[in-house]
Amino acid sequence: MNVNQTFHPRPLILSEIDLDKELGIVPSFVPVHSPAKSPQRQRLFIKGPIPFDWLRQANAMGGSTGLVAVALWFYVGLQGVRSFKLDGRLDQLCGLTRQTRDQCLRRLDTAGLIQLHKRRGSYPSVQILDPGG
Repeated sequence: MNVNQTFHPRPLILSEIDLDKELGIVPSFVPVHSPAKSPQRQRLFIKGPIPFDWLRQANAMGGSTGLVAVALWFYVGLQGVRSFKLDGRLDQLCGLTRQTRDQCLRRLDTAGLIQLHKRRGSYPSVQILDPGG
């Protein structure tokens, strides 16, 4: 463009503007295809809600008790009930020995957060209680 030339924009003509496109409106007769989703690995998570006061009390007991408490809520999410029998996966999940797990479960039972049902030679059953009773 020459320095002596001035730029004159073309006049705006409303009939040439596609308002649907500008506003992001897709006409109903145009098929909309979502991009193909890649298969995702199923990821595990802790299903809530977890009562905050319950979890606070468990964490205040020290040691690995809070870790075991969170793992118990993981079981609740998997099984959909607050009463269940534990298995060896709890030890693997927490990375604890049987003795440490049992000590943490006893602490939670003494505090009234769970009800522990031990059977000789078997994994215990647990019932998670509501906070405060």
